[in-house]
Amino acid sequence: MHRIENRGPRLSLVAAAAGLVAAGMGCGNPYDDLLGVWQVTAHTENETGCEAEGPAVAEPPYIKFVEGSFFGQEYAEYLACTDAGTACDEPGGLFGLLYAEEISGGMRAQIYASSGSPEDCILSGTVSDAVVEGGQLRIETRSRTLDNVTDSSCDPDDTQARWDELPCTRYEVIVGARI
Repeated sequence: MHRIENRGPRLSLVAAAAGLVAAGMGCGNPYDDLLGVWQVTAHTENETGCEAEGPAVAEPPYIKFVEGSFFGQEYAEYLACTDAGTACDEPGGLFGLLYAEEISGGMRAQIYASSGSPEDCILSGTVSDAVVEGGQLRIETRSRTLDNVTDSSCDPDDTQARWDELPCTRYEVIVGARI
């Protein structure tokens, strides 16, 4: 058994009501500040944990946030680009990072997964925060995984519920400037 849930495109009644109020007031989407092309000015990745930023990473030189929608839930998704926004990866859809949850100063993407059986389960997930402050973009992405879990129903909801207990296995930071 293998299940993945991307919490980005999940629509709640509260979110739907808030969206209708915002639309009625002529306001944009909460992720509008993310949309467009950003030149990456710094990129690090620690593949051993989240205690500190890791070594510098050269790619991608640009990222682009695009709008998407899944069953009425709108989101922003970022794509890696080799140039200033025309040669970019294809959207990942439900397997990409879908920034749909509003947080202070930005948006959050969440993916929770489980694999195996209740007797031998792997819980894993990724949470990514994209914040724009003073015209600068900062994306912090943390991945967590726990193998050989025996006290779980082996459901992505278990991953979300136990998020703080799971060992952090990867920490990536991307900083960018809008072009």
